Amino acid sequence: MAPLNENQLEQIRNERKNQIMSAALKVFAENGIKLTKISMIAAEASISHGLLYHYFKSKEEVLHESLKWAMTGATELFQEIKALPLTPIEKIKHFIRIALTEGNSDVFRVIQHILRAKYPVPEQSKELIEHSSEEYAQQLLPLFIEGQENGEIIQSDPQELLELFLTVISGLMMEGDFNWWNENMDRKIDLLLRMISTR
Repeated sequence: MAPLNENQLEQIRNERKNQIMSAALKVFAENGIKLTKISMIAAEASISHGLLYHYFKSKEEVLHESLKWAMTGATELFQEIKALPLTPIEKIKHFIRIALTEGNSDVFRVIQHILRAKYPVPEQSKELIEHSSEEYAQQLLPLFIEGQENGEIIQSDPQELLELFLTVISGLMMEGDFNWWNENMDRKIDLLLRMISTR
């Protein structure tokens, strides 16, 4: 077998790093930041403790890099949602379905752990979370306004409606009972949307 070239080695390194960050988000989401140990992340990623330290120097670095990695995916998600040929309420429904799918909600749950537990995180991670929260609001608020303009969403302060909506979504994510959520998901999303929908 021929030795791997530099591009192939780099691809393997990137895949391994993504594997670790995905595992980290899951472990942080399930256990909170304080109770998560590097050994737990390594076990979830099916790698050795030592190999994880080859990619990250500390738990805080794993946390920051994992959040940054996941939030890049969130930007792409909103671009995809914007491009869909759907009404504003249908786009919001699509967002809920994706956000509350097991695995996708890990980053939201990690952020909630940080915010609720007042876990001390490095300044760069705090800024990342603040930027992400602002981006979600900036991406979703126009859908709420457009939905009000076309009569799909109730007339009220759109910012206040959005904050209420995101609070409920965050609560559902923190609950983490995805078996319950996945049973009749569309019906549950429709019930959830009644708090903002005119229908």
